[in-house]
Amino acid sequence: MSKPSSTPRRRRWLGGLIGVLIGLGVPVTALGQEAATPPADGHVLPAHPDVSRHYNFFGGIPFGYKNKDVFGGTLGDGVMKDAGGKLVYETGHDAKGNTTYAPAAEEPMSAPFVLMVFNFVLLLVILAKFGGPVARKMAEGRHDQIKTALDEAAKLRAEAKDKLDSYTKKLADADAEIKKMIDGMRADAEADKVRILAAAEAQAVALKKDADERIAAEIDRARLLLAREVAVAATGAAEKLLRDKTTAGDHQQLVSTFITGLASPAASGSSKERV
Repeated sequence: MSKPSSTPRRRRWLGGLIGVLIGLGVPVTALGQEAATPPADGHVLPAHPDVSRHYNFFGGIPFGYKNKDVFGGTLGDGVMKDAGGKLVYETGHDAKGNTTYAPAAEEPMSAPFVLMVFNFVLLLVILAKFGGPVARKMAEGRHDQIKTALDEAAKLRAEAKDKLDSYTKKLADADAEIKKMIDGMRADAEADKVRILAAAEAQAVALKKDADERIAAEIDRARLLLAREVAVAATGAAEKLLRDKTTAGDHQQLVSTFITGLASPAASGSSKERV
C-alpha cells in the first residue's frame, strides 16, 4: 500500500516542479517526456472506455455493492485497483498536448442487474395487486363513458337523420307548392292576357265605330255647310242676275206672282177646313 500511495505524491511533486520551471523559463522537455511514460505497475484505462465494461450483473448482492468501487475494491480508500491488485490510472493531456497519467477517480459499483430485475418484477406485482383493480375500475368506467358517448352519438345521429328527412320532405313539399303557385300564376297571367287582348280588341272596335260615326257626322255636316254655302251663293248670284237683267215691269210681275202664290195655299187651306 505504501508504494501506490507514494506515486501520486511523487507525480504531484513533479507537476509542481514543472510548473515552477515553466514559470522560470527553464526547458522541461525531459521532464515532460518522463511524465508521459505510462506507469509499469499500474492498470491504464483506455482513452475512450466502453461504458458497459463495469456493468454489474450479480456482484454485491444484496447490499454489499454500496461499499465497493467498480473493480470490487473498498469504496472510500481514494484508489482503485483491478483484480490483479494493480493501481488503476486514467489518461489525459497537459497544456502542450502531452499524454499524462493519473490515478483514476473512484467510481461506485452499480446496483446488480438481478436486483433491478427483481425490483421491476416486484413493482409489476404491486401494480397488479393494488393498481390492477383501480386500473380495471377506471377502464370499466372509461368503457361505460365511451359506450354512453357512443349511444348518445348514435341517438343524436338518428335525431339528425330524422330532422334531415323532415327538412328534405318539407323542401320537396315547398318545391311542389312553389311549382303549383307558379303554374297558377302562369294560368292567371294567360287568362289576364286573353281578357286584356279581348278587351283591347273590343275597345278598338268601339273606337273605330265611334271614329267612323264621327267621320260620317263630320262629312254630313260638311255637306250641309257646303250645300248651304252653295245655296247662299246661288241665291246671291240669282238676286244679282235678277237685279241686273229684270226691268221694273218684270219686278212687278214677280211680286204679283209671289203674292198670288202665297194666297193660293191660304185659299186652298180655307176650303179644306170648310170641307
